[in-house]
Amino acid sequence: MRRIGSIVLRVALLGGIAAPGCKRAAQAESQAPTTAVSLSARASFEAGVKHLDAGAQEYEEAIRAFRAAIALEPGLWEAWLDIGVIELRRARLGEAAKALERSLEVYASPLALDALGAVYLRQGRPGRAVQLYERALAKQPGDVRVRNALAAALRRADRLDDAEAECRAILGEHAFDPSAFATLAAIMIDRDQLDLAELLLNKGLSRHPDHPLLVTNLGLVALKRGDDQTALAMFDKASAADPGFITGRLNKAALFLGAGDHKHARAELEEVLRIEPGNTEALLELGTAARLGGDLSAARASWDRVLAIDADHAAAHFNLAVLEMDFAEHPDAARSHLERYLKVVGADGTRVPAAKERLSLLDALGAQGGKSK
Repeated sequence: MRRIGSIVLRVALLGGIAAPGCKRAAQAESQAPTTAVSLSARASFEAGVKHLDAGAQEYEEAIRAFRAAIALEPGLWEAWLDIGVIELRRARLGEAAKALERSLEVYASPLALDALGAVYLRQGRPGRAVQLYERALAKQPGDVRVRNALAAALRRADRLDDAEAECRAILGEHAFDPSAFATLAAIMIDRDQLDLAELLLNKGLSRHPDHPLLVTNLGLVALKRGDDQTALAMFDKASAADPGFITGRLNKAALFLGAGDHKHARAELEEVLRIEPGNTEALLELGTAARLGGDLSAARASWDRVLAIDADHAAAHFNLAVLEMDFAEHPDAARSHLERYLKVVGADGTRVPAAKERLSLLDALGAQGGKSK
């Protein structure tokens, strides 16, 4: 259940991210720098915004337009931000980080800060996210939004005591902050203190009914208790409260996969990919759903899409190794993916023993084949 729990706060950080050209709720920001922008640079930027608003099918055109604007005005932080958000949506995390870091060099906008923190977390570098938020708070210590982001990053870094202290400090000043309640409850779930987690979530929901973060974490409490039906109802409720909030759908898909229901899992995952094209978590599980349904070519295609986005995605390499070894009987391809998996994760991956055991088996099978010739 820890894997599912970790999804919650990762997506929580992504929930409010949008590019400057997109329709989004206004948020308090420090005064952005005003720069005289040439008419040609402005035209390129506005063309990029139109492509961005048109959706994923025009992301490449949007990036070309934003880069044309940057070539004319290198300090156009909004263009760097938009490129970073597009790459984040497509899960091209390295490119997203580069663009967002350039944007923050010009102006420390809240949107760029949120997006870069999300990139670091999705890259499995929560320590970098913690440092990012701590630097921001050194300049604006009263920013509750950033303090909540810091608490979530501390939890992802397994600094649970520090994360709890930050959450309680926020709640001491803002008694019913929903994000602080959600993170604090997630910490209690990590510690298997489920009654306390439920108490915290219900307290938050008393002031924020149907808040998707709180409802989703309440579903995780039910899941940890083995009550799949209640968990599924909570995830449904979270998705209904905010159709763009993908956590509930990812968790529902995980439940369906656990029950062997690949058809319903695929439906949820395809909806996630409609909302967030390039979501590698959804693509990874979509491949699992396809394999459960016996469609090996679709499973391979889904995991290959993950590797096209992130060539060092460890789970995709491991899944492809299992598929090639156990189902497709392609030992050379299986070996290549297993070796890449071990190179990516080093000694710390949870599947390292299994990967080494499979490599040993391939060695033994290869030796037997050599003797028979």
